[in-house]
Amino acid sequence: MDKAKKSKVIIVSFLAVAILMGVLAYMGMAVTGNEHMATIQSVIAEKGGVIEAGGVTVVPLEESPFEKSGKGNTIYRIVYTKDGQTLTAWYRSDNHSSIIKEPEEWILPQ
Repeated sequence: MDKAKKSKVIIVSFLAVAILMGVLAYMGMAVTGNEHMATIQSVIAEKGGVIEAGGVTVVPLEESPFEKSGKGNTIYRIVYTKDGQTLTAWYRSDNHSSIIKEPEEWILPQ
């Protein structure tokens, strides 16, 4: 194989692997997000609540009641109704994406 062809094969192979890695990373993040939503829905339902439309949002640490959070955490604010009252719950999830993280934790209204 001549040098020009070998060089093109190496570049195309590298690009194909990079694209595949990107797709796999995206799919992994999507699956993790779906798992978090399923967890949120089940916990709120167990408490007898109903999540409002658009009631689950990702917020930064500064807007949450948590004192610590790492790169491997996502913090959710969950607005839901229970017995005619609008309540707010907080969930710090574990993304499995970093070793710098705090454990999963819920803060639920009394």
